[in-house]
Amino acid sequence: MWRSAGPVRATSCAWIVGLVLVGAARADTISTDASYDRWMYPFNATPGTRGSAPTFGALDPGAPTFDNRDGQLHVGFDTDSAGVPAGLGAERYEIVSATVSVTHSVGAFLFDPTYDSYQTYDGTLTDPDPGRPVELHGLGFRAPFSAIELSPGIPGPPGFEETDAFAFSDPTLPGVRNAFPVNPALADVSNNVDDGVESQAWAIGQALGVDPGDPVVEGVSGVSPGTTFEFSLDLSDPGIVAYLQEGLDAGVLGFAITSLHLTEMSGGTTPNFFTANTLDPAAVPPMLDLEFNLVPEPGPAALWVGAGVALARVGRRRSRRRMS
Repeated sequence: MWRSAGPVRATSCAWIVGLVLVGAARADTISTDASYDRWMYPFNATPGTRGSAPTFGALDPGAPTFDNRDGQLHVGFDTDSAGVPAGLGAERYEIVSATVSVTHSVGAFLFDPTYDSYQTYDGTLTDPDPGRPVELHGLGFRAPFSAIELSPGIPGPPGFEETDAFAFSDPTLPGVRNAFPVNPALADVSNNVDDGVESQAWAIGQALGVDPGDPVVEGVSGVSPGTTFEFSLDLSDPGIVAYLQEGLDAGVLGFAITSLHLTEMSGGTTPNFFTANTLDPAAVPPMLDLEFNLVPEPGPAALWVGAGVALARVGRRRSRRRMS
């Protein structure tokens, strides 16, 4: 049996526990509306000002034009102004939870809370449940753009504004848009069906108050919004966590909300989410709810903890030597 050498180990542990408790704090939370939102669609004549953003797919293997994830909603949140100080270093931000929510306006479709493989879209597999999911990813950018720009200014790189150009080439072509959904490896997943890869969704939208397979509730203009979808990000994925940490360090978090619902011209069978620019008084804009801790900077307290750990190790080594 292991026996303590005496008070050295006990005192060291007391120092460690005491210092850890002093440094511990309850997680902080913020809840903020989108500061940036845009319907990312080639034929959107009002980028940055449209009141709603439909999400839908374009799946036609015989005529590969447009992105598979054709209609997208891109949202950005000013986390610095919302209460998470920017510029501390990515490693200083500990993410406890992160949830994005968007609210449906009008359109009839069924709620699917589960991920559907790309093979259920290309005909290789049968979709086992009704409906199609709504997915959330991070945002990637094509050079020369590199990040969301929240402050309106002269359009153009490096910051991508709500009103910046959809693409610098034919916007009807796939894989050309200047901002697009990414997976944790920062690969464009706008065409994952044609590419034959899973999209690796960061979160699947969960429709509040709706059972799987049931119709999503539509809004009534001026009276009530439709169903709210919540996207709780998968924090078990280190790539997603790193993306969030880097975004908080920069002061802005951006996301792409997409789906592969089939649509027809002037059809109303796809998700259609309110933006912050809606004129509907009953609407609910995109929201971010974030729970986080700021990891203390290394300083005197950290040095004392390190010294306590070292003393504890010395005590254990001495104890073992006395036993031998």
